[in-house]
Amino acid sequence: MIVTNKKAGTLERLGRLRLGLFLTVLGAGAMCTGCIGEEDDESYRVVRRASKKKRAKTKTAEATNEATAQKTAVFSYSPIGKRDPFKSYISVLVKDPNGNKNKETSPTEEYELDQYKLTGLLSGTSQPRALVSDPKGAGHVIKIGTRLGRNGGRVTRISNNTVEVIEEFRAPTGERIRVPITIELPREEITLKARP
Repeated sequence: MIVTNKKAGTLERLGRLRLGLFLTVLGAGAMCTGCIGEEDDESYRVVRRASKKKRAKTKTAEATNEATAQKTAVFSYSPIGKRDPFKSYISVLVKDPNGNKNKETSPTEEYELDQYKLTGLLSGTSQPRALVSDPKGAGHVIKIGTRLGRNGGRVTRISNNTVEVIEEFRAPTGERIRVPITIELPREEITLKARP
């Protein structure tokens, strides 16, 4: 193709015009994309002063919000002294079958508590003692803290004519239930007095 000077000048002007048009469109597009992400800036707007009534209402509303925030107590949970809620209470009640073999039982734990008879008391000392007899007739000297009976009862008090034993049981909920049981000295034993 043969290009003359006249045509060359027109082509140059056309190229420059296209380049200018391209740059104008590119600049306009850049400006529009910059405006899209921008939010409306309200800093230039004039803010009216609120009336006295509205200011008083906002002050009372703020005061009530602060009062309710102060009234709301912070709750904290302390698991100390509570049973594990995820542990089955049945597993606490089920005893280890080998555990009973390893535990030594005293002679006062062989029979039920109601089978023992209170035959004598030694009170009025710093360490009172009592004499109980089992169904076979064998006598056992007990003191405060001694285990008595199959249910693991402990002697808690020895008075002039009674012995108090507390047995502990576990309820299905897992809590301990203490049952106080009193063993009295038979009346005929109380009326007997030593001869002078």
